Amino acid sequence: MLIFVLAGTSAFAMTFKAGDNTIDLYAQVRAFTVFNFTNTGDRSFNCQGAATGAVGRNCSQFLIGLQPNSRGGIRWTHGDFFVHNEWGSGGDAATPTLNLRLIYGDYKFAGGEKGRIRIGNIAPIANTSYLYDRKLNADNALQGFGTLWERRRVGINYEIGGFSVSAFSMRQESAAVTGAFTGSGLTNVAFTEIMPRFEVAYKVSSLTLAGSYVKSSITADRENDLNSRYSIDAGHIVVAANPQIGNNARFIASGFYSVNAGLYQQVSIGGGFDDTDAVSVRSGASAWAMPTLQEAGRTDFDNTKVYGAAIAIVVDKFEAGVGVQSAKNDSWDDNQTGMGLYANYKIRVGNVFRITPEVGYYHSGNFRGNSEVKDSKGFQAGIQFRFDI
Repeated sequence: MLIFVLAGTSAFAMTFKAGDNTIDLYAQVRAFTVFNFTNTGDRSFNCQGAATGAVGRNCSQFLIGLQPNSRGGIRWTHGDFFVHNEWGSGGDAATPTLNLRLIYGDYKFAGGEKGRIRIGNIAPIANTSYLYDRKLNADNALQGFGTLWERRRVGINYEIGGFSVSAFSMRQESAAVTGAFTGSGLTNVAFTEIMPRFEVAYKVSSLTLAGSYVKSSITADRENDLNSRYSIDAGHIVVAANPQIGNNARFIASGFYSVNAGLYQQVSIGGGFDDTDAVSVRSGASAWAMPTLQEAGRTDFDNTKVYGAAIAIVVDKFEAGVGVQSAKNDSWDDNQTGMGLYANYKIRVGNVFRITPEVGYYHSGNFRGNSEVKDSKGFQAGIQFRFDI
């Protein structure tokens, strides 16, 4: 017998039940209007109405768009089995495309008493973006300004109690790894996966401790020395807490330290102001915390180390946060230090619609420690519109 239920707590969802099977269908539309003012310094910037690569200009623009994390999906439960598939709008705000966000399966051992295994396209646990609810950057918190990103990738995860361990494929990051050799003079650079990326995390009450590590293997050719092998270590550690304060307040704090963690694109260095997705100031592809090859033909690398921290306070519907981070590399003249802050107020209009006004200020610091490159700064004010179906 098929039972159809239209249920709503924070959002409506269509639920179908047939015997031991439960199917939930859901969708979220996340749109925005935003005013951005950016001083690009000496950076290349795709300013609206200007030629691509405009440098050293002030740019004011008003934008309306669809966030790339708008999504729709299906959840299917059968006893101890669970399958989740989710698609998002993807692309940039002006020309959204359909892309796969999540697809994974769970199995609970003894109903969960002996843990749960998850396999598929999943998100890492060793991140801090989920804690902060900054809206006008596709809900990616203070990425590049003190928090970590949550990039989904193929992996396997086992969780029991508050302990979690994961192994992720590095094939998705192969272009990022080989990109560390750009300009090195090496040829036929190829990535070989010799081990997965490992991650462990432990959550107890409102505290999370986590870390990740991977060793990448690369082969390349140079004159009179073919098929040379190189290796790069990368990893990070993070601590985060979000304790409740009274009945309607919450404090959020997190910090991380990373080495070359841009190789798996979870740690960026706030590399610039990019409006290609018309969402906000956020890190572009060149901003990942990558190592640099010391000298063409040598196996030594200058590691890129990044320290970051952020705090926020949530009181009822109001939230305000600030994040800072600093990146350093032995080949740079100076550290690259950036800062971002935001404040928003969430307003619910009915059961399926909410609006969130937000303001923010972002300072990305000297590009890769080059003190002669002027800083980029930006201010934005806008509103996120969210429909939950």
